[in-house]
Amino acid sequence: MLLYTRELVSPRPKRGLLRFRNKSPGISYKDRLRSAFAHSSIHGMQHVFGERRLWQRCLWLIIALGAGITGCSLYSVLRHRHSEQILVSLIDTTQLPVYHIDFPAVAICPWSHVNWQRAPAALLRFMPGNPNAELRETFRQLLIVLELVTFSNFNSAKNLAKRNLTAMGFLRMAQLLNFVAYRCDELFVADSCFFDETPYDCCKLFVPEQTEKGHCWVFNSLISEHSRKKQIANKFYPHKLSTAGEESGLKFTINASYPYMKADVEMPFGMNLMIKEPRQWSNQMTYHLYPDTENFVAVHPMVTETSPSTYKMSPSKRRCYFDNEKKTNFQDTFLPYNRENCLVVCLHQVVIKTCNCSTPAFLPPIKGVRECGIVDAKCLGHNADIFSYVKMGDQDMYINDSRRGHLCDCPDNCNSRQYKMKLNVRKLDYPKNSTDTLIKAQIYYAQRVMTKIITKLKHTNLDLLANFGGIISLYIGASVMSFIELAIVLGKLMWVLIKEWLTLKSRV
Repeated sequence: MLLYTRELVSPRPKRGLLRFRNKSPGISYKDRLRSAFAHSSIHGMQHVFGERRLWQRCLWLIIALGAGITGCSLYSVLRHRHSEQILVSLIDTTQLPVYHIDFPAVAICPWSHVNWQRAPAALLRFMPGNPNAELRETFRQLLIVLELVTFSNFNSAKNLAKRNLTAMGFLRMAQLLNFVAYRCDELFVADSCFFDETPYDCCKLFVPEQTEKGHCWVFNSLISEHSRKKQIANKFYPHKLSTAGEESGLKFTINASYPYMKADVEMPFGMNLMIKEPRQWSNQMTYHLYPDTENFVAVHPMVTETSPSTYKMSPSKRRCYFDNEKKTNFQDTFLPYNRENCLVVCLHQVVIKTCNCSTPAFLPPIKGVRECGIVDAKCLGHNADIFSYVKMGDQDMYINDSRRGHLCDCPDNCNSRQYKMKLNVRKLDYPKNSTDTLIKAQIYYAQRVMTKIITKLKHTNLDLLANFGGIISLYIGASVMSFIELAIVLGKLMWVLIKEWLTLKSRV
């Protein structure tokens, strides 16, 4: 039996089990970072942690921080340029075939809106039975006003306000204008209409429509009910054209022999020629066709599109509307949005606000609003300067203009077409002993190809990413893999810290 003295037994500090350290002290954070960045793809980091001398490590740290700060500064400049959302317009192609778009709508609008041979029939149709001499004279004066009136020329309507108009307050101006207007067979010479070198019946090729110029005959349009029916029956309507040059487009001849005009009229029997988009109500730019002339209109179309990358921009900054965007000033109408349609809808709203009535004979109809009658001639005449002049939003800052006019905020459609025309006129040669007075016209494409312009953001998200990659490669020599390495190193370091924190917490 062995005996142990008290000195040979190790004293216990306290009751219970003794704790022993299982692991040696871990690697320091400095050594971990030095090991991680020893082979880093970020330039300079291996020197910051790998150099032996302190001043060398500080020098490389200053160099690395300077390069990083410079790169971040340049990136902030690029970020600011990207946030400015600058738009640029570039020529996408100059060789887009013209058959990619519809042939433009062509409107023929007589200067005179009244066929005086139907004046007696109009008197019997629209006036009560047995009208007295004063009422007949008032009706004649009304036809004189309607003969030359357009929506930009309501000044002559003021003369009617001086007469007694009470007995004619029931008249519907749109119906009266359509009744006395020139009909197709009264304007076009038979068998004179051609399109794409194919003969057509003029009265089947042209349909009646209302424009700002009043009652017109329009080719290749989609505004009236007649033209929309043609689209249902023919899937290739509106017409397109693949050829260019004279004789290739639309040809027609108009009889200008003065048979339907008032005897004492001084104005010749001329026409307004309007070129517009098929879905466009009207166009303020028109050409005059005079008797005894042959007119050649060369059309240069151009397509303008806006990149979908600009959709997140506000329309006010983009200065155009996409089709599916809500337009605050373009409501209660069946027309698709474009600048010209917006202007006529805005004008109609100005008329309703000013005279509390609508003018469907010249502008797109608006439901629920009464039609302007003869009793409204005074209001329309006195405010003609408002209706005939469109002001721009900020023009008062640059132009001292005393005219009243009206203000319409109508940006362009983001995807639009423009038609630039060139008109050549020459005197018409008649056969010997001919007594005809004619107007001939041809409308055709000047070239078989057209220009397409694309508007897009100057700095996109992809450009920002590419520029950022160039900056970090230039200044710190990093790449996507470098950031992955950095994320892994920081993740490992964070995991070690968490483990140590959990270990200390468990000891407590």
